[in-house]
Amino acid sequence: MPSPRALRGEGTEAMPTDLHFSLMIPELVVLGSAVLVLLLDAVLHGGGPRPGEEDPRDTTLALSVVGCVVAAAWIPAVLWNIEGPRSSFTGLFVADRFSLFFKLVVLVGAALSLLLSDSWLRRRRLSSGAAHALVLFATSGMMYMVSAGDMVTLFLGLEVMSIPVYCLAALLRWEDRSVEAGVKYLVLGAFATAIMLFGFALLYGYQGLVGGVATTQLEPLQTTLMANAEALPLYARAGGLLVLIGLLFKISAAPFHMWTPDVYEGAPLPFVAFMSVAVKATAAAVLLRVFGGPLLAVLGLDGMLWVVAAFTMVVGNFMALVQDNVKRMLAYSSIAHGGYILVGVLAGSAEAQAGVLYYALAYTVGNVAAFAVLVYLSRQGHEAERFSDLQGLGARHPLVGGVMVLAMLSLTGIPPLVGFFGKFVIFKAAVAQGYVGLTILALLTSAVSFAYYLRPVIALFMRPTVGCEVAVIPVNRRVALCMGLTSLAICALGVFSESYLGWLSSAVLALAG
Repeated sequence: MPSPRALRGEGTEAMPTDLHFSLMIPELVVLGSAVLVLLLDAVLHGGGPRPGEEDPRDTTLALSVVGCVVAAAWIPAVLWNIEGPRSSFTGLFVADRFSLFFKLVVLVGAALSLLLSDSWLRRRRLSSGAAHALVLFATSGMMYMVSAGDMVTLFLGLEVMSIPVYCLAALLRWEDRSVEAGVKYLVLGAFATAIMLFGFALLYGYQGLVGGVATTQLEPLQTTLMANAEALPLYARAGGLLVLIGLLFKISAAPFHMWTPDVYEGAPLPFVAFMSVAVKATAAAVLLRVFGGPLLAVLGLDGMLWVVAAFTMVVGNFMALVQDNVKRMLAYSSIAHGGYILVGVLAGSAEAQAGVLYYALAYTVGNVAAFAVLVYLSRQGHEAERFSDLQGLGARHPLVGGVMVLAMLSLTGIPPLVGFFGKFVIFKAAVAQGYVGLTILALLTSAVSFAYYLRPVIALFMRPTVGCEVAVIPVNRRVALCMGLTSLAICALGVFSESYLGWLSSAVLALAG
């Protein structure tokens, strides 16, 4: 039977021949793990162990973490060695070293968050299967987003990421704060997605009118915009602006940040760690892929992004100073870190983009380490959310307090920890591109962050213990493993930063084509 293309008189030479599923093995492993976790949770009665049976939560956790580890191991072992960028499904999916690096960052954040969530779910006697599956589904969406070579793939990946994250924010559906966090995230996230889709529609129309062929692929669109830089119509610039606004929402840039503190405060503690690092890293990757290089200046958006980056750093750092809730403080600090990432995106050079890649991993390990300490110090029925909850606990648990000190110093940017070199590379590249004023502002606001990052340390070691009669639960081995791995990464990635930044240069060259 002839194909529809043959019936229309078209040849078969244009049929897609690049269906390389092998490039998607990490994504397929994560998706398969998510499905298996759901099935096992249903079969093994995930509400808790039955007499004489193994705890099903051990099985679902092991499968979830192994899925992330296998997917992450496949990237440097196989895909990183592929020569040059490769696409699949006629350009819908791009596998290059740039996307592979961000997939590693997302998988690391997901695996560490899964380890953190185990003890938290057990204390609340909750089934872990659904929560772990949601984390894996969201992770797969993030992985597809960073490999998106097409606006349709980018949108689908965004939805696969967003819907599970909304559910994770509202996981405690019997608590008003958690439901409020989920609803706020859903409503504002849907609004931002609609704005971005409208921008895609305008850019698609421009590509069809000027480029000759209407396509949703990003590379032809970027080429058309660059070729007609001197005569871009207003609607094309508006389309770029709307897409940028949608992505700025995901990175929590001011003034699109208002949802962040409320969602972080109401969402479950271990899943806030996942949202704070993985979503931000994904948004940074998409910003670089869509607007990297001179395209911001071509669309006339560089001035607007300068203002947004400056406003984000100021609002994030100064609002964090006045918070009494540790989760809200970390929420505003994440906003500030989004501003530093935007400085690298705005600079646009290869060095700046390498700095963004480095900063994404530095922020991931530092932030997860801080949340790991909060999960450990949380007690039955009571999360360690306020600074008063941390008072005096550093003396009783000095190793745990030491992890918090490392995390706070790294997030501040104190050498030789990994956070310092992330900021240093971005700021150095921004000065080289002429953004001296913005860099000075970034340095000043980074100095401000030292004041509020010291507050958890002061509470842990320099304040009297509150509620000594309430015993802190024994350390969970999985939480201890998470704290140990992140502490090691904070130190090692800082000490060996030079060789690590050289390794990232190939990822940046892949982005430049």
